[in-house]
Amino acid sequence: MRGMLDGTEPTARGPHYRSKDTRNLPAPVQAHLPICIGGSGEQVTLKLVAKYADMNNVGGGFATVKRKEEILLQHCEAVGRDPGEIERTTGVGTVFIRDDRAEAERLFHEAFDRNRVTRHWVDQPVGTPEDVAEQLAPLVELGYRHLIAGTPADYDEESMTRFATEVRPMLEKI
Repeated sequence: MRGMLDGTEPTARGPHYRSKDTRNLPAPVQAHLPICIGGSGEQVTLKLVAKYADMNNVGGGFATVKRKEEILLQHCEAVGRDPGEIERTTGVGTVFIRDDRAEAERLFHEAFDRNRVTRHWVDQPVGTPEDVAEQLAPLVELGYRHLIAGTPADYDEESMTRFATEVRPMLEKI
């Protein structure tokens, strides 16, 4: 993939695929198009991240992300890669922000009911801007600075705006 993006027309022969002088046309506009590998398989996926990725995306809540981060660091050490070269991204769940915690919770449950989700997700960043920033701060402290928030239909413009304009500045101070 890297060779295709960099224009070197690689040839590869593996157990599941083959390619000869493979090209990616049109070429990317950027000189180095980043590769993001999403997934958290401990033996294969995170090893591929350590070897090849410019970015990774893992999820599953803070405890899971922390465990996967430790494994990624081990893989980086094994292949001689500076882990600082890999941008960390994670999905943070469904964000609902209001000045009143109870109102944010009500809207969260209402959205899941409206979308017919029988089991509402737990440990979601729901509450005041300060509550949400406090919930997400451990991820930022771990090095995950690209946080991807979910927004179920009907889209809550207020929460999206407040996540960007109020929560983000709080997290950037960490």
